[in-house]
Amino acid sequence: MTALAGARVLVPRGGAWGERVAGELSRRGAHPVIAPLIRTAPPRDTTARDAAFRRLADGDYEWLFVTSAASVEQIAVFLSASERTLPTSLRIAAVGQATARAVADLGANVDFVPLGRSSAQTMIAQWCAAHSASSTGRCLVVRSDLAGAVVSDELELRGFAVDVCIGYRTVGIDLAPDVAADLAAGRVAVVLLTSLSVGRELRRQVGVLPASTLVASIGPGTTRDAERLGFVVGHTARTQSIDALIAELDTLPRLQEVIR
Repeated sequence: MTALAGARVLVPRGGAWGERVAGELSRRGAHPVIAPLIRTAPPRDTTARDAAFRRLADGDYEWLFVTSAASVEQIAVFLSASERTLPTSLRIAAVGQATARAVADLGANVDFVPLGRSSAQTMIAQWCAAHSASSTGRCLVVRSDLAGAVVSDELELRGFAVDVCIGYRTVGIDLAPDVAADLAAGRVAVVLLTSLSVGRELRRQVGVLPASTLVASIGPGTTRDAERLGFVVGHTARTQSIDALIAELDTLPRLQEVIR
């Protein structure tokens, strides 16, 4: 029997991602509870974003930096609606493997993915170590309304020509009353924390979770954010991906104690 067998696990995002994660949890004997806490939406004013995306399609940028799959999805929506494609000369830097997969789904090649931790800090530090401003064309950074300016600030500091656009905004989703009640009462064994936005919504809607609930974080950055919100994180993924997090949870002996 696997450690996850019989566990009710909160999956905090819906769509294809949520279905895939739920399928993997079910395969391991868990009982996934798909309860989206956030969704992405276009910026309230898309004028600046769409202008940047048009320049991207026109070939005005040598490098594109994307720090989430959601950024890639917004680019894909724009390209489809405008019947445009990305130029073959464009080079793309992705923050991690999940974002790289989204780029591949768009039909584009990924030229840079950082080694080790998937974070904006790691990506831009490693990328800058291998490139010089004098031999690099203009860069475009696409990020969410809540993300910090880590990538663009570092590029500017090092003398690279860079533009920034807000590709999307993050919107909270209210939990179904029965799911919120189950979380508050400790009837959900594991909560998957995949981002600061998810943590904020969970804290706003449910508050601090019961001690019996195992809070599982996708990476060190999310763990730090969750702890600032008042959560006690019981496990942090050693490799920053949802697949790694699930696999690691499935080997935790203490998880069956939580379920019982």
